[in-house]
Amino acid sequence: LVTTGAQYFPLFNGSVIQLSARLGLADAFGDSTDLPIYERFFAGGGSTIRGYEERKVGPMDMVTLDPIGGNALVTGSAEYTYPIFNFLKLAAFFDTGNVWKDMGDLGSGGFKSSVGFGVRVKTPMGPVKVDYGIPLDEQLGEVDISSGRFHFSIGSGF
Repeated sequence: LVTTGAQYFPLFNGSVIQLSARLGLADAFGDSTDLPIYERFFAGGGSTIRGYEERKVGPMDMVTLDPIGGNALVTGSAEYTYPIFNFLKLAAFFDTGNVWKDMGDLGSGGFKSSVGFGVRVKTPMGPVKVDYGIPLDEQLGEVDISSGRFHFSIGSGF
């Protein structure tokens, strides 16, 4: 089960606040006891919790520090965009969420959060998005949370 929702609130001068959330729950099927890694949830990176390394929020292999994903995911985001020109917007955001190994652990152990800013540019190839996220919580395998990380994407999230 994966469900996603977003709500947009227009403000003054073309600015917008977007609130979005995602919930994912999965369990092994039949005689299986574990969900295959390609079916597990991962968080961290430009499309979930900006400021953290891609897929590095949630359960990790304790030896290699590689992400192993989980059976439960919750993420949420609040983003404010303000138009500078017709083709250029500035953004500020707050992201939060986590991944849990088992569905029964959902919500335990807290959430990882980040704040940041970015630019949105309309181009003939589609929208270009550049964000700089700053993690607010330590994550296993992260070297230094005091510095942030850039995230770059092209295209719409719809």
